Amino acid sequence: MADAAKIAAQGASRAPANAGDAVVGDLPADAARWESSARRVSTPAGANTITWRIWGNGSPVVLLHGNSGSWTHWIRNLDALSAHHTLYVPDLPGHGDADPYTNTPTMAGFASLLWHGMDELLPEHGLPVDILGFSLGSVLAETMAVERPAQVRKLVLLRGSFSDGPLALPEGIRRWRGVDDPAEMAAIQKHNLGVLMIHDTARIDALAVALQTRNVLRTTLDMRPLLASRTPQTFHRLTGEIHGVSGEFDVYGGDVAEQGRVLKQVHPSAHFHLIPGAGHWAIYEAADAINPLLVDILMKG
Repeated sequence: MADAAKIAAQGASRAPANAGDAVVGDLPADAARWESSARRVSTPAGANTITWRIWGNGSPVVLLHGNSGSWTHWIRNLDALSAHHTLYVPDLPGHGDADPYTNTPTMAGFASLLWHGMDELLPEHGLPVDILGFSLGSVLAETMAVERPAQVRKLVLLRGSFSDGPLALPEGIRRWRGVDDPAEMAAIQKHNLGVLMIHDTARIDALAVALQTRNVLRTTLDMRPLLASRTPQTFHRLTGEIHGVSGEFDVYGGDVAEQGRVLKQVHPSAHFHLIPGAGHWAIYEAADAINPLLVDILMKG
């Protein structure tokens, strides 16, 4: 999966010890506006807490971000989705504003923590929800859906690969550990975005670089045990309505169209959507194309 590759690419699962505020940077203005309009709630995560942001009104939709990310992975989708739904968007344990996670992380354990959080947040216990997961978030979404299949109305998996095998790491990643110059850090993150996340480098704007920099430097979770706890059987055990969404040039998909066929081989009733011209972070790079698709998926049925 993509997030296993990112760990090797970044050379660490934790921010460098000297990653000060000047390197992390302030929350960009576009994100700060969303931050100011959110309802923030914390729910228990073992001895720690998970920070959730809630926007909009309507049927409940959970948005799960990717590895070394935060709620800001969804920044270009919030407007379209919150117009129709109540969005529940956590910073996963050890990411963003969530506390560092002190227990051994597992997919099943994180899924249970997220469900317990939703039990506190939903206006009605057991209310069915739609879950959208990007990259690592898609694997957690699968695990949540297997844990409580009756409570998941629609499952949307946004990633490049639906195969069981290992994924090759793209070449050309630059390491960022130990860098304490903000300009150098920004240049490295912009480069890595072009290798890992965004296909059309002309679409790597200042916002993307700022968000990527903050996100990777604020990630404290050791991802290795979490990723090792993933089993292919979870994906095979999914039931209900499933949508796979992949950028055409997702670097972790290989032949992405073939990945769509793999999805439908495992789940013949699943729907596969290919986003032309987009890379791994298609929800950002191709938001104009993907937002109408997501709204349509969620509004039908």
